[in-house]
Amino acid sequence: MASLSTARFRVLEERTVRTVSASSPPRHNSRNVRTTERLVLRPWRAADAEPFAALNADPEVRRFVGDGRPLTRAESDAELESITAHWDRHGFGLWCAAARAEPDRALGFVGLAIPSFLPAVLPAVEVGWRLARPVWGRGLATEGARAALAEAFGPLALARVIAIVYPANVASLRVAAKLGMRRVSDRVHPLTRRRVRVLAISAEDAASTAPAP
Repeated sequence: MASLSTARFRVLEERTVRTVSASSPPRHNSRNVRTTERLVLRPWRAADAEPFAALNADPEVRRFVGDGRPLTRAESDAELESITAHWDRHGFGLWCAAARAEPDRALGFVGLAIPSFLPAVLPAVEVGWRLARPVWGRGLATEGARAALAEAFGPLALARVIAIVYPANVASLRVAAKLGMRRVSDRVHPLTRRRVRVLAISAEDAASTAPAP
């Protein structure tokens, strides 16, 4: 049964890859640096592993991620390797987010990813964010996520982007609402068996709700 589930996941993930590849212009490199009013969204560096591990060791940061358990340094390093591998394989992913005033200090991540942990929603691309607790409440997650959606609906030419949020995660639901995302369905996380909320925004809706220049 497990092998069938794994096989199905691989088929769905590959379908997502083909969808993105077919819709994206050639030679586009999402790994390039992006900037917003207050953030630099950049490729990951070796020095980012330590602050990323500190973020992942914070119980409050991890409360609504996976099983809610803080990660060890080895687990955090493995997650960072997975993030960089996603970039290598797909050409887009989760940027390292840093303040423009301190571009070398990693605050967490913002960007796009294939939500392989939830096969029920595939094929899909998810917008995600995870920032260090000291910078919460400043609107940085929303600011960075808007840049990620601009990447999704601009150079990547995606038709739709989703977000996956635990219903109790009020702060992230608020970010999704500010992005113009709407509730689509609820799913059960296959590992934790906890309910998650799936929200989505289409390219058309994003264009109609984009802030005026």
